[in-house]
Amino acid sequence: MFKFGSNGKGNGQFSCPFGVTIDRRNNQIVADTYNHRIQVIDEKGGFIRAFGSFGSGDGQLNSPWGVVVDSQGNYFVADTDNHRVSVFNSNGQFLRKFGSSGNGNGQLSDPVSIGLLSNGNIVVGEFGSHRVSIFDSQGNFVRHICGGQLTSPRHLFVDSDDNILVTDAGNGRIQVFKPDGSLVKTIGSGKLSLPAGACMDSEGRILVSEVDTNRILIF
Repeated sequence: MFKFGSNGKGNGQFSCPFGVTIDRRNNQIVADTYNHRIQVIDEKGGFIRAFGSFGSGDGQLNSPWGVVVDSQGNYFVADTDNHRVSVFNSNGQFLRKFGSSGNGNGQLSDPVSIGLLSNGNIVVGEFGSHRVSIFDSQGNFVRHICGGQLTSPRHLFVDSDDNILVTDAGNGRIQVFKPDGSLVKTIGSGKLSLPAGACMDSEGRILVSEVDTNRILIF
């Protein structure tokens, strides 16, 4: 076990890092939220690169919460306060963006988490509009799911069967959906206290962090 990082703005330093994921080289990809950038850290904790800066222009970010990496090494960033998704290549160069502020089709309201389906579609959890939206690989709107079934979703991830697991923080539970929006199951049934982050280990166990109780639950 080891740790890396400290408070600050330098390479390898962070300010309220929210999202983290692993790429195919076991690098750790961190959404350095209040520094408005993404940092790539190797498996030993060494700094590789950072990209993004504060703003709303192409390649700029405003408080990014979530990040995921596809099989080609492209980064998809939930650019929260810009109400969009920004896409960068494996070198951190800006490729494209999609989404705009609002609640209509193709619009996003405080996107905080992001995942990828096996067909390349992009799944975005929206804290502001209490829903999950799906886009194709080029950022074209496909559908909304979970409308009216979520309250302040904090995080989502996609499992190996393309199920979408969402931490339904305001309702104290985990909701599991198919990509077509059908509900598979509910975990916790209102008994979780502000579930926030979640992931699945290699044995299929679901790990959930609870903000209020400062603990990790395993299902």
